[in-house]
Amino acid sequence: MIKMNAGNYKRSHTKTTVEECTTLDVNRWAREGYLTTGRSFNWEWTWGNGNRSSINVHVESTEAIRLVYRARACGEVKWSDVDYRIYLERTPCRFGGIRSWFLCHECGRRVTKLYCSEHHYVCRHCGDLAYKSQRENRDTRTLRRAQAIRIKLGGSTNMLESFPSKPKGMHWSTYERLWTEARQLEHKFNICLANKFGNNEIPFLKAVL
Repeated sequence: MIKMNAGNYKRSHTKTTVEECTTLDVNRWAREGYLTTGRSFNWEWTWGNGNRSSINVHVESTEAIRLVYRARACGEVKWSDVDYRIYLERTPCRFGGIRSWFLCHECGRRVTKLYCSEHHYVCRHCGDLAYKSQRENRDTRTLRRAQAIRIKLGGSTNMLESFPSKPKGMHWSTYERLWTEARQLEHKFNICLANKFGNNEIPFLKAVL
């Protein structure tokens, strides 16, 4: 059963993000051997609050799968039975092998991921979905980029901690480039906070500026 997170996206000024939707990933299914003709399997998601969503998938052929589940959009009381076919396409890779694609249920676009929107799995464009990063304001996006560099170097997202040292095996030129980029991002974020709140009100600014 699936509760649609994107059920009200057309009535909201803020787009639902792909991270808020249950997602079907054709690359993962192909890699893990699920797309074998005649195979049936149950696919399940677990949300942060412990709730679970699931669908039944039947691989009819190399060209189509069938999705069967119950769905309820946000604001709806009754569950609806959903049963429809998603077509597949396979193309040769440049250096050998085969790549699998979903064909969007609505527009026919060739994609690797489908997202649950208004009772059906569709491509991101048909679902009018955004990425989480697109909903962030500029300040938050700057901070997230700085934190991502710290994590890449083996540190944490805590900006009050010392900057991570060079990981073993990393070239000094790479480390220095990341260090410079992170410091520039942190400085930019600090200036944004200072303009909003003033230096004296933010301990983080006292520690870093």
